[in-house]
Amino acid sequence: MGPYIRSAFAAAGLTATGLAASFALGLLATGCAGVQGSPEATRTGSVTEPREPRGKPTGLDEERLRLGLLDLNDLPSGWATDSERAARKRGIGVPQPAEGSCRALFQSATDSAGTSAEARFARSRTGPFITTGAGAYTNDRTARSALAAFRKAAGECAKFQITEGPGEDAEPVTYEARKLAMPRLGDESVAVRFAREGSGDEQLTVIADVVYARVGASAVHLAHAGREDSGDDSADGADSVTPMARRAVHKLRDVTARRTPRPTASFPGVTKLKSDPYARSYE
Repeated sequence: MGPYIRSAFAAAGLTATGLAASFALGLLATGCAGVQGSPEATRTGSVTEPREPRGKPTGLDEERLRLGLLDLNDLPSGWATDSERAARKRGIGVPQPAEGSCRALFQSATDSAGTSAEARFARSRTGPFITTGAGAYTNDRTARSALAAFRKAAGECAKFQITEGPGEDAEPVTYEARKLAMPRLGDESVAVRFAREGSGDEQLTVIADVVYARVGASAVHLAHAGREDSGDDSADGADSVTPMARRAVHKLRDVTARRTPRPTASFPGVTKLKSDPYARSYE
């Protein structure tokens, strides 16, 4: 691991990968190791879905979808807004694999949706990092197809290699799929974890968790990257993916039901109203 990344880990105790995600329509496929979904999500050919008229709109525009995205009021204290440009400058952020199926998992979330919105956050310049997206599809059938395409890509992506670090300190690293324990979220969901071990005498493990959940004809995508806590494979910590994914799904349900999501106090240290016009940003 290059000197830049080693010094960042030693100073912050945190790390990052880069993330983002994209979903194309596809056929339902069974996941493999590293993929977690609900029983309903993993059965093939055993459920008869109700027919829906083609072209039925969800009625969610980008403004409504943005209300359903995670924001700083939903996160534990210490998080700040982030950007793709800042991630490129750092050389670390959400993984951007080049391989086909792996690339599909980390591209722009909900690209196949008719309407979408996205947001990015960082805890520090060395991580952890979050990217989240919400999308509104034409009807339930197209939303289910998008989730099925994500599951298929997750099942096909066993590992990928990317380059991390800024400038001359950048070096190749390899992420491999692992099992991720995750409850069902929304109407159906799929979660996948990728991990890489530290090199040399560096004992830390870096993980990249990705969750995709459907709520009716809408969907939410969440990607989280950072250092794995010692002995924690559940991803249940306050700064980890599970509570954040639950909150993201809850907000999406609110906006699809024409309710305005309220700030939460479910995380330790969460601030209900963050109105500081000079709040931190990694823009």
